Amino acid sequence: MTAGFFNEQVVATGGVVGQMGYSNDGAQTWLVTDAVADCRYGMDIVSPQVIWACGGATNVRKSVDGGKTWLVLAAFGNAQTITNPCHSASFLDENIGWLANSNLFGTTLDGGLSWTMQALPETANKIATIDTYGSGAGYLLDQSGVLFFTEDDGAHWRETSRLNLGMLNMSFSVYQLAAMRFMDSQHGLIVVSPTDKAKLEPVLAFHTSDGGATWTSEVVPVVAGPVYLARDGKLLTVISGVNQLTLLRYEE
Repeated sequence: MTAGFFNEQVVATGGVVGQMGYSNDGAQTWLVTDAVADCRYGMDIVSPQVIWACGGATNVRKSVDGGKTWLVLAAFGNAQTITNPCHSASFLDENIGWLANSNLFGTTLDGGLSWTMQALPETANKIATIDTYGSGAGYLLDQSGVLFFTEDDGAHWRETSRLNLGMLNMSFSVYQLAAMRFMDSQHGLIVVSPTDKAKLEPVLAFHTSDGGATWTSEVVPVVAGPVYLARDGKLLTVISGVNQLTLLRYEE
């Protein structure tokens, strides 16, 4: 459902009906716990101790002890009206960060005890992924490859650039088909996958060093599937099959 490596030793997974996995020895052994939640589709591993997870039924969970226990947090969205599960999470620490599904964006400053829902950029398509790198600042990527920037936690947005996706089309999915990490306002990496079906279709990576004014792109040598980028942008995790993760390291 969702999975990511924080570094080459620490990895976390989220699965059906809230089943969570955690390993600190490179996936050789696993701690399996129950987050008492709906299926998990989005996750951010802030540190070996702090992990955020979101998904269906507006359920948001957080661990501050390396996946041993999971805190029940405020619902993300209205359970009566929400149409898609949360698939994207980006946090600075155990208190401050962002969540999104394909058409909702929200922020928290109090560790998930409450969420401030913000309007999407007026011209945005459905949300593909989000990333916050500093207090109030970060980016939103829509499924058409348009990148938007905010410096006030989504109260205001401006378009910064458009990725050249070529023939790649992100299919509608409850999974995270795009992952994004900005080190600061200028330096960032985006990975886009066309499908969650573990198919031999091109996965693209885009790099910028000027805030998205220009991009370089390359094909990632991996089977397409849901993606997760480590916080430093160096490690890419792809769910490349049933019970199968592929880990790649970016070398400049």
